[in-house]
Amino acid sequence: MLRSTLLAVTFFLLLPQWVVGETRFFVSTAGSLLEGEIVGVMGDKVTLRKKDDGGLLTVSRATLCQEDQVYIDAWKVAHPDADTAPGVEVSMQMPTGPKFSLTSSIRSAKSTRGGADGGARTIDLSYNIQIISREVTRDFKGGKAIIFTLARPADSSNDRLYLMQKIEYELELRAQGKFEQKTPEVRLMSDGSSSRNGTREHGYLLVIIDATGAVQHVNGTPEGLQKRVDEALKLSAPTVLDRDFQTVSGADFPSSIELSR
Repeated sequence: MLRSTLLAVTFFLLLPQWVVGETRFFVSTAGSLLEGEIVGVMGDKVTLRKKDDGGLLTVSRATLCQEDQVYIDAWKVAHPDADTAPGVEVSMQMPTGPKFSLTSSIRSAKSTRGGADGGARTIDLSYNIQIISREVTRDFKGGKAIIFTLARPADSSNDRLYLMQKIEYELELRAQGKFEQKTPEVRLMSDGSSSRNGTREHGYLLVIIDATGAVQHVNGTPEGLQKRVDEALKLSAPTVLDRDFQTVSGADFPSSIELSR
């Protein structure tokens, strides 16, 4: 008992020297490494100074391994007056480790009404999402599955796109686990008497990011959408897009799309 008490006292006496200015390798839950030292902690965020270039990097504690969590708690004890991170905004990410082995399948579900007699035609549209982890031992934690659904004008000469939905799902997958979800339904309307009036389905883009914000998986159709990940992640829905996948300022979202079904 006495020995345990002495060890505990010794630990706290030496704690400040142990953690002040110490550089160490921080390990992410994805297995990547970063050598640096802690310069600030605020809530669930920790700011590190990288050894290689002295730059600051702010990451979520949830992205770091359990040993690093213990170390961060010890750092906070040793720095009672430094419980806030520096007032800088950092959007950099931890270097990515081996990518997770993920697969996905997405099927559109449609219900069509009208149009047979030349009248207005409506399509109620949603997407069924299935994501499967092919990992044998690693769990996928703290990630997100983001799906974008798009429509286009029925008039093929109009190259604008309509971003109808940008939906984020929290994604936790055990090794060899499965995630399934269905997007909310939207309604697309067109004039059955003309192929140039109204809107029709264009496709979807699925982006899976891990807890650090690194892209782990992309699925989309038509295939060109898979090249638009960086632009898509910056968008809000609903919005009108041009051929370069940029928001068209001041453009009206078409009344031929009903977003709440």
